[in-house]
Amino acid sequence: MARGGFTETEIEALKNNKYVVYVGNNKVVYSNEFKFHFIEEEQKTKKLPRQIFVEAGFDVVALGGKRIERCAARWRESYA
Repeated sequence: MARGGFTETEIEALKNNKYVVYVGNNKVVYSNEFKFHFIEEEQKTKKLPRQIFVEAGFDVVALGGKRIERCAARWRESYA
């Protein structure tokens, strides 16, 4: 990801992912289906957040590690 936001190519790739509800220059909104899938995978299989994102078809380089880390923390907190 360009630190100023996503490139047009990255935006198109994200829009084509079934787990994305909305994508803008700096923002991604994930479906509830993916959030539940993420929590379930993490708890059952003890997979790392990055691995779950990769298996769901996301470009983790485009998203960036910090974004993935913050999403995971936010979803864990909401689940608890």
